[in-house]
Amino acid sequence: MNVPVWGWFLTIGLMTVFLAVDVFVIARRPHVPSMAEAARHLAFFVGLAVLFGLFIWVQWGPQFAGEFYAGWLTEYSLSVDNLFVFLLIMGSFK
Repeated sequence: MNVPVWGWFLTIGLMTVFLAVDVFVIARRPHVPSMAEAARHLAFFVGLAVLFGLFIWVQWGPQFAGEFYAGWLTEYSLSVDNLFVFLLIMGSFK
């Protein structure tokens, strides 16, 4: 898969925008998020991952899109697993 230079600039640019929004907008008012707020953020980022996979499908075909979705789903599952491990560790410290 040959990714054009504009693709790298777009990816890095979008990641920078998301990080800036997280640091300068969301973290500006620290609070305990509600379930609705967490669900909205989760739906937004999962939706972005699905759209990115569809973009890969259109640009480079189903093989690379399937590889992206498999990797994304694996990493997502591992991050959820890590949350349970952190909860167990923090729960043991009380």
